[in-house]
Amino acid sequence: MIDFSHWIPPCAYLLAGAVYLWQILSPRETERRWVGVWCLGATGLHLVQILTTALVRQRFPYATMWEAISVAVAVLMLSYILLEKLARSEALGHPFLFLAALGTAFSALHTEPAQWPIHVQSGLFLTHVSLGVSGLALLTASSLLAAAWLWQYRQLRTKRFTSLSRRVPDLVTLDRLFLAASSVGAVLLALGGALGLFWMNSWNLPMTNATGKSVTVIIALLWNAAIALLRQRGQFSSRATAMWGLAGIVPVLLVLWAGTRGL
Repeated sequence: MIDFSHWIPPCAYLLAGAVYLWQILSPRETERRWVGVWCLGATGLHLVQILTTALVRQRFPYATMWEAISVAVAVLMLSYILLEKLARSEALGHPFLFLAALGTAFSALHTEPAQWPIHVQSGLFLTHVSLGVSGLALLTASSLLAAAWLWQYRQLRTKRFTSLSRRVPDLVTLDRLFLAASSVGAVLLALGGALGLFWMNSWNLPMTNATGKSVTVIIALLWNAAIALLRQRGQFSSRATAMWGLAGIVPVLLVLWAGTRGL
């Protein structure tokens, strides 16, 4: 039987993303303070859906990587709501919302049985996955912010000043938020990975089950460590760092791929 409640988040995010995009493409200057309500509403519906699913199934919504992706999307959108306040701009809303719609749609399409027995899903397991998905969400946000930096840089280089370029945060703000998301995301992912290994060892689970995922997590951590090193070395420009940050979405996708494949 199809559980249509899983399709509420992607539909809500898609609608909110369309509203953000319409507001950006609209030639008239309209009152924009109400636009953020759509993002808050879509994220709120998603959180309610996650909580309801957890109560109905009487377990944490982390039993499969696809379920964890849904939670990661919720964290991504919560981080965007904070970024919107810090940057004082809603111009980046539609890529975040459309990506959220895509992520939750993939999660809704894959309803698999729980990988681990309920008794194994302890508080340590909850902490491990919560830190891991939060780290992945922030690293994804970092890549999107790096993409925005590169786009805004190109607009300034070519002197193509449009209504969108005037509303996108300036390069200094984007650079600061991009580096902060990368640093915090890497720390959370490292803590989540370490706790995951400790959890598996405490339940005498075979470490070979996590070999592929561990390798991809290490790649993601090294990739983001390189971002911090690039910024500290004077010969590397902010543009080179942003390009490296944009490419950082690849290690994140590798972690997700390894998780969904059970590697």
